[in-house]
Amino acid sequence: MRINNVVKITSLAAAGLLALTACGATMAGSTTGGTESPSPASSSAAPSSASSSSAAASSSAAEGASTGVYTAAAWALPITDKGDKLGAIKGDSFSVDIYQVATDVASKDSMFVDKETKENLLKKGDPIVYLNYVVTNTSSADIPLSHSLVTPKAKYLDWKYMGGMPSDSSSDGYKKHGLSSSGVKLKEKDPFVLKPGESFNLAENFAYTAGKETGIEATLTPQDAAGDLDHDKKEKAETTVTLK
Repeated sequence: MRINNVVKITSLAAAGLLALTACGATMAGSTTGGTESPSPASSSAAPSSASSSSAAASSSAAEGASTGVYTAAAWALPITDKGDKLGAIKGDSFSVDIYQVATDVASKDSMFVDKETKENLLKKGDPIVYLNYVVTNTSSADIPLSHSLVTPKAKYLDWKYMGGMPSDSSSDGYKKHGLSSSGVKLKEKDPFVLKPGESFNLAENFAYTAGKETGIEATLTPQDAAGDLDHDKKEKAETTVTLK
């Protein structure tokens, strides 16, 4: 798959969480907390700062900065489009703009180790990259969403494990770079209705290798009137981007 070569899939299958336990990898018993995913243990790229802003600017960014390009939903955190735009995902009723925002280093070891080498797949101090996803309702109808929202997930094309890639689950890194892994304001309750033209954003991080081809898949499963996921209307879309 090449950059911006989008594959759309509509599925009637029941939604399920993708197991993070990678094929050929096991959990490290001493690691605590967080939702994490595996990534190449031999990342040699040097981490770099994505921003030279002052401490005051960083504090402002941590709360999010809405832009004229996007209109944030009432329940969504403010939207930022800072960073390098790598590409976009186009679904039937939604789009996802993909931004590479910052690089940093992991604050702790991940939960996953390779079964054969016994090496942790993301060690403390390994370089990581932060991607921010801006999801927009491109249809003419409201889209009621559950807490699962639309959550894009990235995976290197040569990733050899069945599960996703490990991440640094510390919230400090997200705050440092003015990002959020949730996308929703505190105390907001579902359904989160995304009106036509409205957007929300959320971010993820994973082990960083510059120039790496990365597949990104997004799944949208709306909520029905009873508050259940409407799998008959589930959409999937994906694209491939190259990290800077």
